[in-house]
Amino acid sequence: MERSKSRMRTGVFSLVVLAVLAAQGLAAPVKDSFVGSWEVKVDFNGREMTSILALSKDKEGRLSGQWISFRGVSELDQVKQDGTKLGFTLTRRFRESESTLSFAGEIEGRTLSGTLSSDRGQSKVEGRRIRVIPRAVGTWQATIRGGGEEHAATLIITTGKKGRLSARCETQWGAHRISDVAFKNGKLTFKLNSTVEGRQWESAFEGTVKRHELAATVTGEGGEFSITGKRVGAALIGTWDLKVTSDSGNRAQILKVDPDLSGWYGSVALDAVALEGNRVSFATTLEFGDEKSDLSFSGTLDGKKLTGELTSPRGTRTVEGFKRGGRQALKPSRKPDVVFVPTPPEVVEKMLELANVKQDDLVYDLGCGDGRIVVTAAQKYGCTCVGYDISPRRVRESRENVEAKGVGDLVRIEQKDIFTLDLREANVITLYLLPSLNVKLIPQLEKLKPGSRIVSHDFAMQGVKPDKIITVTPEDSHQEHTVYLWTTPLKKEGGADG
Repeated sequence: MERSKSRMRTGVFSLVVLAVLAAQGLAAPVKDSFVGSWEVKVDFNGREMTSILALSKDKEGRLSGQWISFRGVSELDQVKQDGTKLGFTLTRRFRESESTLSFAGEIEGRTLSGTLSSDRGQSKVEGRRIRVIPRAVGTWQATIRGGGEEHAATLIITTGKKGRLSARCETQWGAHRISDVAFKNGKLTFKLNSTVEGRQWESAFEGTVKRHELAATVTGEGGEFSITGKRVGAALIGTWDLKVTSDSGNRAQILKVDPDLSGWYGSVALDAVALEGNRVSFATTLEFGDEKSDLSFSGTLDGKKLTGELTSPRGTRTVEGFKRGGRQALKPSRKPDVVFVPTPPEVVEKMLELANVKQDDLVYDLGCGDGRIVVTAAQKYGCTCVGYDISPRRVRESRENVEAKGVGDLVRIEQKDIFTLDLREANVITLYLLPSLNVKLIPQLEKLKPGSRIVSHDFAMQGVKPDKIITVTPEDSHQEHTVYLWTTPLKKEGGADG
């Protein structure tokens, strides 16, 4: 990927629009010229901030995306394309404040231009398409076989600013100079000039790259050789969806690792992301005007999961993330305790209202079904939420709902047995279980912080006195629903607290 000095800047604003499936259609198919990544510069009152815009289309030609800055990730809304015109809106949250921005612009050839508007005024936006790093780029640990012999080699392929490829081969078996490197449609070719034990010859390299494996044949004056190789750092390469946690709360972030093990942390360019064994690390210097500060990460890679700590002058934050498209296959650990019955939207609203949910709350929905409660809480209150369900089908449905509603920066869905959870971090617990299951949860609920709220749809908790009970009758139904509220510490019926 082409980099410039501006890429190292970490302005307050920075964006990446990463295409995901959108719920809203477009009037016309998305132009192929829109697809790709763009390095964007935004002028805020004379201060230039660097951003990245990456657009793509789904099978139905719809656009959607995310706004990624050093501060975190927010989903875009109303993404539209008409001819060469592009527009979208964005709601950004910072602490207790919220602002809405809208972009209107145009993409022509390799350039993007437009205006970013908010209630504070307008800012000029200009951008150029970023070159994609070819899949062949990177470091390959290879084995050369031929003539009854076998030799180890390291093949290093790099790309320049204009996308031109170059390569070098490191091996104890002679010296090798590489020229005319090309990669097209998965085929890697180059010319090889070799010197081994005083003998020189020219050869032609022809190979294929499939994901993180290389297979090739070298033919020439020295005979024919086969080469197989594996990419260094393959487990780390890709896009990681992160949750960054500090004393002030959680935020979503993205780590993108390119084939050459350079990458991005949010909007911050990384020259190198190191992988030694299962240890992952990177370090960079942030520059904003005349100010400089260090940013570093150290963590552990466990399959498709990444955990660690991010350190900056503002302190240390914990990081947990999953490789995009690489979550472990969901498997039921046991049969679900209840059959999924959706809670009507009006009841969801009343549950959250009765729990007095606020933006700084952490909401756990135990048995989240299709995720409607956590999605509504995030949309209406801007709070952080986690939905838990033991059913793989419900977890998939919930994640699809979170993605479709654009609240992935606030909501996380996990496949877990709710009776094994440590609930102490939560401020609000929502339930739609059976009475016996509510009772089974009491030992876990008793460990909640004082003042935590528990709300249950339709079912009480035997032995525990509710603080309040209300009824709700949805407009399109004559069925009355009951909502119970408890606050901690729980008040046992018939006891000293009763």
